[in-house]
Amino acid sequence: MSKFNDIPLNQRMVTALMQDCHANIQNAECNVYAFLDNPVGVGDHPNIIETIQEQLDIISKHKDRLNVLESTFHEF
Repeated sequence: MSKFNDIPLNQRMVTALMQDCHANIQNAECNVYAFLDNPVGVGDHPNIIETIQEQLDIISKHKDRLNVLESTFHEF
């Protein structure tokens, strides 16, 4: 039997949710840095401030989810 199957399903789900949060946070952070470093290179985003705010909202949402997962489901 593989090690993956040895891990309880609920633990795998919580881990997957946490990894998804981390990935979404990193993706949005990369976008913000790209917009800040080269705002003229983003032609399809005429309102750069609004676009950055959208990415910050994504970061905030996923950090909140991560905090809930860590505080509520820490036993997994």
